Amino acid sequence: MTTELVLLGTAGAPMPVAGRGGISSALIVDERVFVIDCGRGTPTAFVDAGLDFTRLEAVLLTHLHADHTGDLAGMLLYPWGIRVGDHGPLAPIRVYGPARPEALPPGDASFHRQTTVHPELPAPGTKDLVEAIFAAYAYHLNVMPVDARMPDAGQLARALDIQLPAKIDGRPQVPTVVFEDEAVQVSAIAVTHGHAVPAFAYRFNAADGSVVFSGDTTVNEDLIAFAQGAEILVHSVADLSYLARHGFAGAALARMAALHTDISEVGGVAERAHVGELVLNHYLPAEPEAIADADWAERAGHGFSGRTTAGSDGLRRTLPGARS
Repeated sequence: MTTELVLLGTAGAPMPVAGRGGISSALIVDERVFVIDCGRGTPTAFVDAGLDFTRLEAVLLTHLHADHTGDLAGMLLYPWGIRVGDHGPLAPIRVYGPARPEALPPGDASFHRQTTVHPELPAPGTKDLVEAIFAAYAYHLNVMPVDARMPDAGQLARALDIQLPAKIDGRPQVPTVVFEDEAVQVSAIAVTHGHAVPAFAYRFNAADGSVVFSGDTTVNEDLIAFAQGAEILVHSVADLSYLARHGFAGAALARMAALHTDISEVGGVAERAHVGELVLNHYLPAEPEAIADADWAERAGHGFSGRTTAGSDGLRRTLPGARS
């Protein structure tokens, strides 16, 4: 059994940039494929990485911002015609992610809400998102089977909301097991990403080691505990000083600091978590020419005694086996 990490896209923020795909990763566990987030270009990156849609078992969304979910529709709809085995349609692709939040956050001094989109359900969850995708593509799903041999649309996907227990102030989170079988256990905790509540980190435990995906977060004590001893920590990173030099100031910069982990802090997170390798992703700024990979890795690695890697689209890592 082998476990392999593939970075499909590493850009932070919704705006497309040349040279980096939208945020997405894949973890292959004994030839089964799990995708974490579905940013811009994920289906193409999936194929470019040599991955097989018939092996795709699940998509896990860290949160419901558009840069993490924008190409979920493609991941579910594009491979429809090939997800058939010797005995009929393959099992539906499972889609895991946050449940409905309790409410929208209120406006503040900088943002006064004028339009509430879809007021009947202004804060949908993952099941709602997948149902809305299918509703939006109802014509295709209802008509295409007449012209092509395809499985029934009801076999495409099954969405499952992840419900975490309420956090008790002053107490560490207890990870919630999302699913597990004889080969892999996947668990989740909530992290801190501005007003995106809930936002998740995920941990995959397999026979040859563990990989943790931070999602988008500030420095988070629960994440540090959650990632203890993992072979790889895939962590989002921002260079707030770069943003400050390029027009972010005051409240705008404070917002960024409440959403992301600065380059000066991420190495300390990895060190305290005692992980083997820190892999950077979800870069802010996202443009590859803004900051060289070597600079990202060197600065982010301060305070970390393990290996720091500036993740790039297409990067692959095979777990060497559990460390003692």
